[in-house]
Amino acid sequence: MLVGSACTKEVPGPATNTVIVVDTTGVPPGMVADIDGNVYATTVISGKRWFAENLKTTHYANGSPIPYQPVNADWGGLTTGAWTAYNNDLSYEVHYGKLYNWYTVIDPRNACPTGWHVPTDEEWKQLELALGVPDSTLNSTGPRGSAANTGGRMKSTDLWAAPNAGADNSSGFTAYPGGGRSNSGGFYAIGVQGNWWSSSPFDSTQAMQRRLLNNDNGIFRFAAMKIFGNSVRCVED
Repeated sequence: MLVGSACTKEVPGPATNTVIVVDTTGVPPGMVADIDGNVYATTVISGKRWFAENLKTTHYANGSPIPYQPVNADWGGLTTGAWTAYNNDLSYEVHYGKLYNWYTVIDPRNACPTGWHVPTDEEWKQLELALGVPDSTLNSTGPRGSAANTGGRMKSTDLWAAPNAGADNSSGFTAYPGGGRSNSGGFYAIGVQGNWWSSSPFDSTQAMQRRLLNNDNGIFRFAAMKIFGNSVRCVED
């Protein structure tokens, strides 16, 4: 939900007799607040409004907590939602947001603010098509849309390691290189990779994701293990 005037929004709380009040007072037009009070810039691409920042919330939209899991050995055994900060250092989230496993993404309590959701693989493809990925390669894996600078049009012009190929952020998506967390719990590639979940499964252990690289101007589509930690963007319902 976009807000631009003094108001509050009530959403159901984790218990049946409670209500969580999301204070949207003073949130600028064109921005959206999550249940924790984090405020996100947004951008419109081909008629759909997307977050222009990575998700930072520690609660689902109904107020239930998303568990924090800092322990490497425990991260890989999870089958329910969890978040982490890169290297378990919360200072990273200022620019890069949090990392979430895929079980967070598909939880019906919704990690995105009310009125928003984690994009499906098809919604990612519609964004990519609008930015120049050829229809013939939309379902391919690996880098797509390099000739149209699709990845470059999505990447922020700062925070990426050189050469930050093609980066001009002409789409307003402002993709940040938040790295990821592996199934063993280790962190990797901040500054050189951005990884984002879709809500679409691939098989029993993997789900579809997107990746941008500092040295490539295409956008990668492939399946990743559901227990990996990736960044999350939200798209309006």
